[in-house]
Amino acid sequence: MIAVATLACLFSFAGQGGPVGVEALISSGDYEAAISTLEKTLQRGEKGRMHEEAALTLAECYLSMGLFTRAGEALELLAPRASESSRRRYVLAEVLASRGKTAEAEKLLASLSEEEDFPGATFRLSVLSFERGDYKKAEGLLAALAGSGGLDYYGEIYRARALLALDRASEASAALASLGKNHGTPEVRYLAGRAFLLLRKPGLAAEQFRLALAANSDYLEAAFSLARCLGQEGDKAGAAAAMREFKELQQAEKARTRKANLLSQRCRREPGDAIAWLDAGEFYLSTGDTGQAVSHSWQALVLDRGSVRGRLLLARALRNAGAYAQSALHYRKVITQSPDNQSAVSELRELIRKHARK
Repeated sequence: MIAVATLACLFSFAGQGGPVGVEALISSGDYEAAISTLEKTLQRGEKGRMHEEAALTLAECYLSMGLFTRAGEALELLAPRASESSRRRYVLAEVLASRGKTAEAEKLLASLSEEEDFPGATFRLSVLSFERGDYKKAEGLLAALAGSGGLDYYGEIYRARALLALDRASEASAALASLGKNHGTPEVRYLAGRAFLLLRKPGLAAEQFRLALAANSDYLEAAFSLARCLGQEGDKAGAAAAMREFKELQQAEKARTRKANLLSQRCRREPGDAIAWLDAGEFYLSTGDTGQAVSHSWQALVLDRGSVRGRLLLARALRNAGAYAQSALHYRKVITQSPDNQSAVSELRELIRKHARK
């Protein structure tokens, strides 16, 4: 979820001031074409503003693709005088966060959070605060964004989780009820159930957990919480059945985790093997982790630009992430490369039918 939100944030400013034509390519999601243009600019060896803009926009492109190592390498092409650039600081913060250097990342994001050109900096700062357990700080930042109308679905989810962690169940319940009017997702249902549990309303909580499981039968936390609710209500048979379901899901989750670890180890062991990244990306897509699927497919395409399998994976991951226009772009690239690819043709047709105006 975090990855997707980060990409959405980056799309809003990537490429500002870059070479002519690059911004349009970035807006369309054609990062490869943008990178090709930027690299040609850099290869000319000219110094000055054009070089700086090209290097910085290149870093932003790689960041939007989830390729943090390459984004960091692009930043190294910048002259020392560019170190105070707001855009450079944002990219550097994301690169540092990807390396686990969250304290340094938070410091940079805090310096950007009051700048109007970087509204996403406050959200990212709140996410990093949440992840290290500073729920009070995270909720304060998110509440400020909510007050200014700058909080999207993911921000609302993080705020609800922070409120629950702070034992402010009534506020969380109200926020989730409002969010649920337009977003009746499994996560909203699950969090609403948690709020009702804290408010000692196990019957209402159980209803929300059942709705979450009806929409996502693999929702491990919802299954456990449902068993807990039913136990509190004295429904011993129902609680036992829910616990059995939870344990089955838990075993499946352990198997998925083991496979994810093996695939990740393979990518680290063989970073130049496009197939390793594709195998991992397809696995992440099958588990619903679209952020990882997108970044892994991009990594595979950087290694093997002609990979039809990698391009199709990217198109599907972007589609599942809700980036329909970008998904359509890559479906068309697949079809151009492989006109007889009926899967791509039918999936693009269905994408256009459902989301032509999105």
